[in-house]
Amino acid sequence: MRWEYMLDTADVTRQFIETIIDIIGRKTSEEYAAVAIRNLLKKLEKSYSFLQAIEIKNSRTLELEGTVKVQEQLNTISPLEVGLSLQELLRTIMKSLGKTAGYFFIRETREKIGINYDRFLLKSMDLDLSLMQSMFIVEKKTVHLLDLQNSDILRRFLKVLIDVVEKQTSKAFAINTIKQHVDVLKQHYPFLTYLSMNDVRYTLGTEEIALQPQINTIEPQDVGRAIKSILQEIEKTLSEIGRNSIVGDLKGQLTFEYLGKLNEMGVALTSQNVGYNALFSQVIKTLVDALSKKSSENNAISLVNSFLRKNDNKYEFLKKIKVEPSVHQDEPYHIIISDTFDTISDTDVRRAIQQLLENILQSLEKQNSEDFIQQFKESLDKKYLLKIEEIGVNFHMIELHQAMSP
Repeated sequence: MRWEYMLDTADVTRQFIETIIDIIGRKTSEEYAAVAIRNLLKKLEKSYSFLQAIEIKNSRTLELEGTVKVQEQLNTISPLEVGLSLQELLRTIMKSLGKTAGYFFIRETREKIGINYDRFLLKSMDLDLSLMQSMFIVEKKTVHLLDLQNSDILRRFLKVLIDVVEKQTSKAFAINTIKQHVDVLKQHYPFLTYLSMNDVRYTLGTEEIALQPQINTIEPQDVGRAIKSILQEIEKTLSEIGRNSIVGDLKGQLTFEYLGKLNEMGVALTSQNVGYNALFSQVIKTLVDALSKKSSENNAISLVNSFLRKNDNKYEFLKKIKVEPSVHQDEPYHIIISDTFDTISDTDVRRAIQQLLENILQSLEKQNSEDFIQQFKESLDKKYLLKIEEIGVNFHMIELHQAMSP
């Protein structure tokens, strides 16, 4: 018997709702997502009373895997009927997201839930996520350039900006830093007073990016200049704490329609090639973040600094790198690179990175070192991983040396 046929309606419903909570929770918070979905299910109980069999617990006290509980009695209900209720839940969420965000939400749900659950949803519950994705495109008729207003562009740009800055720092730092720069820029662009930003993890029921309709009366080129100024200030801030340019990530997350409209407004997102300053910054960040999962952030920083100093006699340029712990709770640690590395040879860069990885592996206890290289590779942005492999860093040999060491 194939594994997916061992699933039942209750199992798949639980997995489906946990997946949705996880996706929404990563953009807001698990608590917000759990409360929002619980409230939506409560409303749907008027039409589908069997949804009372679903309990969403307090995510503050439980890991996500235990947040959703579905009673076995749901298996006595027609899978088609349950599928219909879940479809309505999805449509309600998509409607609230609006425009292209709904399309990406369905796609992410389908990708994250896994092939066996997706197949059960389709075959047993008649919930076709692929079809819903396609229908959503037709219903929305995609987003044409002429349909996009200043409010659409600014909202989407800022949401993506928060995501890509959070990726290199933290959610709190991303929101607070962008908000601070926007507040300062209001002196130069008074129309930014039509914009307000909220951390929805702490202000339930509010929008993350709220815009007043008056923003659409402003000349698009003026809004474009404001967007460029926001981006320039954020890039400067990230550079000061040793993080990399976010332009490439921004470009990758914005759709063709938004990129085209931004270009019309005078905002051209041109990503740079990966230089060695950016590469080392990302490698150091990934090492600190990976080690922080096995200890504390400060211990991880101390360990990385010690290995930088251990190798800086052999690789002189490593003397130019150090990591400083964060001073305040919501601030990220600083990666300081006090010189340009772009004239260093590929060979020296390769050997220095390999030496750092080998030294760190040797310092870890066996149970922590076994999957460290794999975690490092998975955490490193693809463009940086490709660059490392391009210059000849051999992860397999590093793991092999570690396995053979006494």
